[in-house]
Amino acid sequence: MSLLTFQGVRKVYGGETLLEDVTFTIRDGDRIGVVGRNGAGKSTIFRLACGEETEDGGEISRGRGTTIARLAQDPRLDPTATILEETLKALAHVRDLETRLRALETAMETADPETAARLAEEHGTVHERFERQGGYSLEARALEVLAGLGVPQEMTSRKCEGLSGGERSRVALAQILLLDPDLMLLDEPTNHLDLEGVEWLEGHLRASGSAYLVVSHDRWFLNRVTDATLDVSDGTARMWPQGYGGFENLKAEEHKTLLREVEKQRAYIEKERAFIRRHLGSQRSREASGRLKRLERIELLVPPPGEQSTASFTLVPDRPQGNLPISARELSIELGGREIFRDVSFDLLPGDRLGIVGPNGTGKSTLLKILANRLEAKTGRVDIARSCDIGYFDQDHRLLSPDATPYSTIHDYRPQWTDFAVRSWLARFLFHADDVERPVSTLSGGERARLALARLLIDRPNVLFLDEPTNHLDIPSCTALEEMLDGFTGTLIVVSHDRWFLQRVATRILWIERGKSVFTHGTWTEAAQKRRQGIEDARRAAEDARDKAAKAVRAATPRKTESAPKKKKRSLTEVEDEIMRLEAKKEALHASLGDPALYADAERVKAVRDELAAVEKRLEEVNEEWAGFA
Repeated sequence: MSLLTFQGVRKVYGGETLLEDVTFTIRDGDRIGVVGRNGAGKSTIFRLACGEETEDGGEISRGRGTTIARLAQDPRLDPTATILEETLKALAHVRDLETRLRALETAMETADPETAARLAEEHGTVHERFERQGGYSLEARALEVLAGLGVPQEMTSRKCEGLSGGERSRVALAQILLLDPDLMLLDEPTNHLDLEGVEWLEGHLRASGSAYLVVSHDRWFLNRVTDATLDVSDGTARMWPQGYGGFENLKAEEHKTLLREVEKQRAYIEKERAFIRRHLGSQRSREASGRLKRLERIELLVPPPGEQSTASFTLVPDRPQGNLPISARELSIELGGREIFRDVSFDLLPGDRLGIVGPNGTGKSTLLKILANRLEAKTGRVDIARSCDIGYFDQDHRLLSPDATPYSTIHDYRPQWTDFAVRSWLARFLFHADDVERPVSTLSGGERARLALARLLIDRPNVLFLDEPTNHLDIPSCTALEEMLDGFTGTLIVVSHDRWFLQRVATRILWIERGKSVFTHGTWTEAAQKRRQGIEDARRAAEDARDKAAKAVRAATPRKTESAPKKKKRSLTEVEDEIMRLEAKKEALHASLGDPALYADAERVKAVRDELAAVEKRLEEVNEEWAGFA
C-alpha cells in the first residue's frame, strides 16, 4: 500500500529554488535513510511530507487514512506535565477508548433492552480495539520506551519545564515510538542518545511495523536500520535500493561508470570532428556530411555533478614522538563525591589510535582531559613524553571568539601569514569567498567545529586529543575528517559515539562502563564483539553462581517435619495452565459486561467488575511468576 508519494515536487524559498522535480513513493514497511549535505533540503522534505509546508509545484499525495508523525529537532512539550504524562499523550486515543468503554457500561445500566443491545455491540467493538492497542499496559509500555531511550523511571515524575533540549528530544521520540503511526519521519533521532540508547533504538525500529524515513549523520545507525536511501543533493532527490553502505558503493561505482562513458563519448566526438574537418569539401565530403548530421543528432551524456570540495588533506606533524608517548596507570576520578571510574591503565605507542567509548555520564571527556594533563586524577598518574606536541579539540570550541571571523581567527594566530596563505588554509576547511568574513557567532555548529580544527591543526601536533569531533558535522565533512586522519602519522586519542568514525580511525578501544574500563586491541567491531561476549560470559557465570548457591542452601536446609510440609514450587506447565484459565475467565467477564441483560441488576454489574479486577490482579502476579522461568 502506498503511504506517501512525491511527484515532481518543487519548493522555493525567497525566490530561490531549493527542491526541483522530487519524485519518490513510500510504501508499507519501507525503511529509508535520508542523506545529503546540511541545507540540501532533507528537513524541508519532512515538513512537506506531513503537511506543515505546501509545495510550490508538483503533487504530494498521502494514502487514505495514513497516519504520519514527525520528530522535530526542537520539540515543544507541555511544561506543566510530567515526563510520563507528556509521553502518555501519544496514547490519548487508547485512553479515549477506555473512557468510551466505561461510558457504554454506565449507559447500559439504565438503557432499555433494545438500546442496551446496540450499546453492547459497540462495547464489544471498542473493547476489541482497546485490547488490540495494548490498553491494559499503557504506562508499562511508556516506561519501557523511556528507559530504552535513557530516561529512567525515577526521572519520569519530573516536570517538562526544566528539561534540557536533549531530554525534550528523547521524550518526543518516545511519543512517536509509542504512537506507532503508519509512517514515522525521524529527523536526527540519535542526537542526545548515548551508545546504549542508540543500540536500543536500532532494535526497536527493526522490530517496528511502521514505515519510516530517517535523517541521520550516524552512518552505522543508517546501515543497521535502513533498506533504501533517499539521496538529497543538487536540488533534487533520488531513491537508491540499498542501505547506507550499499548506497555509497553503488553511487561511487555509477559515478565512475558515467565518467568513463562521458570520456568515451567525448573521444568519439573529437575523432568524428577531426574526420569532418579533414574531409568536408574533399572527395569524401559526402561521408563527412553524413557524419556531421549523425553528430548533430547525438544525445550528449551529462557528467555527474561535481561533489563539493571536502576538508581532506594530509597532516604531517612537525616532529616525531618518543617510544612511549602516553602511559596511564591506575587512574580514578570522583565528581560530586561519586566515583566515575577507577583503575584505568594502558600504554600507547607512536601511531596508536585510541577510541574512548561508553554511556553518557561515564567520564569519557573527563578522562580525555586527564590524559592531556588538563585535569588531575584522584589517584594514579599519566606520563607524557617530552617530545609530544599536543593538540586538543574541545566540544565547546573555547579557542574561538564569537566576535571574530574565520579570517581573523587564523590571521591573529599567524600574523606573518599572507592574505593568500590565510585564505588557502581556510579553504582546506571549506571556508571560501565571503564565508571567511562571517562572524563566528553566526556560524552553524558544524562550521564552528571546522574552524576550531583549522585553528588547532596549524601547529601540526604529533598527538591529537579529540572530544566528539564529528558532532554537528554532516556526512561528507565526517568523511573528509576521516580521510585527513588517515594521513595523520601521530598518536590519536578520541572520544566519540560515532561507530562508523571509530571503525575507520581507531586501532584501540577503551570501553568505560559502570565505573570499570576494558582496553582492547583492534577495531570498533572487534571490541564490540568482545564486549558482547564478555557480557554473555558474565551472565552465564552469575547464573551458575546462583544455581550453586541455591543448591548449597537446599543441601544445608533440614527437611521440614510432616506438621510443616514444604511448599512445593510449581512447574512451568502449572503456571502456564493457570494463565490460560485466568485469560479465559477475563474474556468471559468482558463478554458478560457486553451483555445488556446484565445491567438490569446494578449489584451484579458491580460484582462482575470487582471479579474482573481481581482476575486481572492475579494475572499480573502469575505472569511475574512465569517470567521467573525465563
